[in-house]
Amino acid sequence: MLAFSGCSGSDGGGTPPPIDASIDAPPAGKACTGAAYDPCTVATQCMSNNCHLYQQQNLQVCVPTCTPGNNSTCPVDKTGVNGVCNNMGICKPAVANDCTR
Repeated sequence: MLAFSGCSGSDGGGTPPPIDASIDAPPAGKACTGAAYDPCTVATQCMSNNCHLYQQQNLQVCVPTCTPGNNSTCPVDKTGVNGVCNNMGICKPAVANDCTR
């Protein structure tokens, strides 16, 4: 007669197995590429070489230039609408892109 000893996955005390951070961690966000409206801290992180802080929105993003007053010259932001082209000739998005540095 053969006897088998089974594995229950528990130490008998109800303690769950340890967490493996490389497996159990949530996936990291998409990496920022310096595209329009990516978050930034310095101009060199941006393809446009222009990182602008909008203090009232607490928003610091890469911004392209545009024709003042013509929002159609701004790329679409993640809300699906064109950014707003201000009098300084730079586009202001409603929100930053979802990416990480």
